[in-house]
Amino acid sequence: MIAESDLIILRQAPEIHLKAPGTRRHFTRILQRNLRRALEDVPHRLATAQGRLLLRTAERERALEILPRVFGLSTFSPVVAEVEPELEAIVDGVGRHFTEAVRGRTYAVRCKRQGTKRVSATRIEREAGAALNGPGRVNLDAPDVTVRIDLQEDRAWLFSERRRGAGGLPLGVQGRTLVLLSGGFDSAVAAWYMMRRGTTADFVFCNLGGPTHEAMVAAIARRLAGDWAHGTRPRLYVVDFEAVVEDLRASVPGDMWQIVLKRLMYRAAEAVAARSGAEALVTGEALSQVSSQTLSNLQTIDAVATLPVLRPLIGFDKQEITDRARAIGTFELCERVPEFCALTEQPPLVESRTSRIERAEDALHPAVLQQAIDAVCERDPLAADDGPDGVAGEGEGIFVDRIPEGATVIDCQPAEAYRQWHWPGAENHPADTLLQTFADWPADREYVLYCQRGSNSAVIAERMQRAGFRARAFRGGLNRLKRQEASPLADSAQGGTRT
Repeated sequence: MIAESDLIILRQAPEIHLKAPGTRRHFTRILQRNLRRALEDVPHRLATAQGRLLLRTAERERALEILPRVFGLSTFSPVVAEVEPELEAIVDGVGRHFTEAVRGRTYAVRCKRQGTKRVSATRIEREAGAALNGPGRVNLDAPDVTVRIDLQEDRAWLFSERRRGAGGLPLGVQGRTLVLLSGGFDSAVAAWYMMRRGTTADFVFCNLGGPTHEAMVAAIARRLAGDWAHGTRPRLYVVDFEAVVEDLRASVPGDMWQIVLKRLMYRAAEAVAARSGAEALVTGEALSQVSSQTLSNLQTIDAVATLPVLRPLIGFDKQEITDRARAIGTFELCERVPEFCALTEQPPLVESRTSRIERAEDALHPAVLQQAIDAVCERDPLAADDGPDGVAGEGEGIFVDRIPEGATVIDCQPAEAYRQWHWPGAENHPADTLLQTFADWPADREYVLYCQRGSNSAVIAERMQRAGFRARAFRGGLNRLKRQEASPLADSAQGGTRT
């Protein structure tokens, strides 16, 4: 008898099988828990057999969409048919179900036995393979299709696919970490890699850009939690860094801002870790990717941390990081987030000394950071109503993609950069001073701000909106604005001579 199957064979990551028996059983129990939670909206039954997990569900397509996002699974195979464990039934089943799959292609048949001695695997492979010869051609070295037969005592499973799982360790077997989530590609990918190693991840976000920035980062946390954190419930801790940054700007030399800001973020993260029970901090830093991530600067930044600081991307290049961001589904969300950490156009120190940075920090007011820590907000990324109030569509209210006609355009670059290039008619107000001066501007105008990276202008536009101004930032920074300048549409809309 041949029966269509509702079975999916799940295989654990190989390293789980290398663990001691007690550890292996513990990891398997955690994986089963995570699978049940991932599939809680899909009716299913889950069992174990010979180190594998057997999933039965009438809604296989839904299950097959979810399984690649459960850590701890190496591969999984949807079974095409289940037949009696007799040679004739197996050969008949292979012919019925795989003739069209191999037509005009090369194939091989592989059989694996589990306990039964009724018939040899070699004979099954030979005779089942003969049933397909004609429509397809045998190629045992590099076949287009591999037909697989899993022979049990009471049945035989027929399948051909071995779909890749996420691999790694089951989420939740390696303690709790706290990820410094910024909204960029790097920190989201770093979170994914640590989750793949079995750590339960919470997120801390030091908010430099107001409600819009928070909404954009919350969307990234929601994607990571909803798609990848099956079996756990991550929390998002939001620390308002607006006053902290103002204190930093007023007290510390500009070339130290990036390094001191990171140290302040680490201090805030450690305070949150004490609250969440995290045993380590996780960041998305990659060696020498930017000036603040040299070995010298990382050593200076790490000096404030008492918890381990884990950097899973330390040896990655940007292309590897963005490729992974696309694969895990965070690329499009992160691409929309400006680099709010870029506080100044001035390049940061490439080599820093901890003692010098500490002396500069003496000018800061410790109470400002402590007040921000005391006011931390804890959010549930998966709760639709648990987010900042008054935010328009994850940042859409703050950005424009074209310069509107009649808008007052504000160039936030330093004066020298403004002289080299600026949008025609743009007024120059460097970002370093603009926050202190915009309150005196006419409130009846529409303002569009731009800067080199699109980050400072977004922060300032956010502040201006909260002060009652009609202000937005040009998305994408200077390079994107220059491309728009060269387009015919921009020329017809703006007219005039380009500077």
